[in-house]
Amino acid sequence: MFEAVFRDDFGFLGGLVVVAAVVGGAAWGIARGRHVEHAVWWLPLGFCLTGVLGVTLAMRAGEHGSAVCVINHQFTEPLYTTQGQWNLAMFVPVGLFGVLALRRPAPVLAGVLALPCVIELTQALAPFAGGVCDSADAEMNVSGGLLGLAVGLLAVRGPVAWRAWARPTLVLGAVLGLIGAAVLQSAVTLDHVDGSTVRDARGEERRAAERAVRQAFGTRYRVGDVRISPGIDGYNGTMSVQFAGGFPAELMWPGGRRLTVDFQNTDRAGFAVPGATRPHGARDAYRIARTYMRAHYPWAGSASWRATRPVGKDEGGDGWVTSWRFKERGVAMPRSLDVRVDRAGRLSGLTVDLGPRHLDLPAGLLSARQAERNVEKRERKNRADTDKLRVRALDLTTERAKGNRGPWRAVWSVQVTDLECEPGADQEDAWAANSCDPYVAVVDAATGRLVT
Repeated sequence: MFEAVFRDDFGFLGGLVVVAAVVGGAAWGIARGRHVEHAVWWLPLGFCLTGVLGVTLAMRAGEHGSAVCVINHQFTEPLYTTQGQWNLAMFVPVGLFGVLALRRPAPVLAGVLALPCVIELTQALAPFAGGVCDSADAEMNVSGGLLGLAVGLLAVRGPVAWRAWARPTLVLGAVLGLIGAAVLQSAVTLDHVDGSTVRDARGEERRAAERAVRQAFGTRYRVGDVRISPGIDGYNGTMSVQFAGGFPAELMWPGGRRLTVDFQNTDRAGFAVPGATRPHGARDAYRIARTYMRAHYPWAGSASWRATRPVGKDEGGDGWVTSWRFKERGVAMPRSLDVRVDRAGRLSGLTVDLGPRHLDLPAGLLSARQAERNVEKRERKNRADTDKLRVRALDLTTERAKGNRGPWRAVWSVQVTDLECEPGADQEDAWAANSCDPYVAVVDAATGRLVT
């Protein structure tokens, strides 16, 4: 756990240990000079506080002064991550030595509640602070501090001043809380997520990944690590699945509706389809894709639309992709299958969507030209030379408003290209800077509103 968190920061940690030892020694000396009872405990308390502040605010650069704080809705997530466990363990000594040094629970309690919040706000706002503001870090810090406080109370031999400093601590805590809330409201942008870190899949999550890989490739591959990247507000997350010498697969999560596989960035050549030989053209590639489809996703055989086209090397062709779609009134339904076959006859990529084959969509959907006009109208608000733009509707498909939760809707994908940025000798710099790449706008085919 230690190496996973601190990586190559051992030089910094060595210096921090020296500084923390000096601060701890100074705290002990001052307490002893003032004849403070239990002065010896001020040494580890000063040491731990210095270490905590150094690790959280100065160890590693983050997005300095980003004024953004991640609010993690998954309260149990940090318990299963290395960083979360370290954040908890780091504050246990603070609570423990705070009680042993002060013998007054009230200020220690206020400290372990307030210090993590101050650290996170400093990470969000201060230009000198490292790290990223994350509610999960504060949650674990507070939990560790409370645990240490409880252990300290059990370890104390002798009376504990429960009421000492309670009133001033309460007043100071209320003032700091109001100030913190005002700063958070006025100066910090809150980024709400369902989980803020990549974590390992567990239980049914991992079983869902194994089922998806087994359906796509039978028993050919053994699933290794499975990691979940959380989405926003519980949708649009992904599950990365390791097999074939890398992480070639992504599964939409939650829900597991869509699986995407790409072997091009792995050490494997691809999936060998039984009976396949080297294809000499689109017709041969289609036969290979059809053989695979019938073995693994036979429902695609009843699709109302199918096409095979060359892909790769700027669509000049280092392989072919065969697509199966269920279309109604020209609208592609969610359920679909795309199988990419390379020139060696192996399956090099796959996208399968297990959504519904039929949806009840509104009767009056926009035509392609109407969708283009809506995009042109928005462009006029942003620039005057709209005559130098090429707007072209690409396809009419379906999507859910919120990943696997929201309602289905029909949408037009409309490509917008700046004609002034077409390739040319005098425009190479602009293309090199990626300032002239076309982009795709998404238009709700029922309402006409631009989704993106």
